[in-house]
Amino acid sequence: MKIGAQPDVRHGVREAFDFITDNGFNHIEILMDHPLFSLESLSHCELIELIWSYDVELLIHAPATSTNFISISESMRRASYEEMEKVINLADKAGAKLITFHIGWNPGFMNNGNFYFDPKLYERHCERVIREELGPFIEKSPVTLALENTIAIEGEIEKALSKILDETSLALTLDIGHYNIQRNNFFIKNFDRVANIHVHDNNGSKDEHLSLGKGSVDLKIFPFNKFKGYFTIETREATSIIETRDYLIRYLNESHDR
Repeated sequence: MKIGAQPDVRHGVREAFDFITDNGFNHIEILMDHPLFSLESLSHCELIELIWSYDVELLIHAPATSTNFISISESMRRASYEEMEKVINLADKAGAKLITFHIGWNPGFMNNGNFYFDPKLYERHCERVIREELGPFIEKSPVTLALENTIAIEGEIEKALSKILDETSLALTLDIGHYNIQRNNFFIKNFDRVANIHVHDNNGSKDEHLSLGKGSVDLKIFPFNKFKGYFTIETREATSIIETRDYLIRYLNESHDR
């Protein structure tokens, strides 16, 4: 059972590694949007020293605020790939096991007090850039890349990603909190490609990153009995990380005993 966590957002780097090892976790996932864990703050030499000193596996969550692989701006997409190349280089040198990334987003529009988003405006664009740009990029990555469920995967986007799954080593990160807000059956249908599961809870309407059991996430809908990858707790607060670890272990043990 591989259970790890993203650290408390208040933790410094060594404090984070202390917390992970003191509480018996197998791995740490560093969130590179956090300024203390960003590309500008950590070198691969520092990460190697930390991994060896603390004897934990390293997972990386690529920056999501500074990347958008389906942007309608070619310049933005190019910059996103340049950023991701730096993340892959760091991960490869530091011996990270996996990089989780977000595919990006397309904008909706406020109009007369309402929010308007029509996926058909972007569908062909997204299919093209996923097929022509993302696919070849994933194919040449020396580190496993895992796409997280953050937007709806359907229509032409699903078709393009299904093709990439067939042709590359693309893995998936299933975020059960995100799934509770927006059902994304692409990730359940391709559960055999899920390498990382982000664990947190919410009440189904917004992304709260609560302790497991404090919201409405139904663990029974996920085929955990088939899963051999990483469970990564993503509540980002020390007490709730421990609460979630204990809840998850109880659930997995009880499921195994049934």
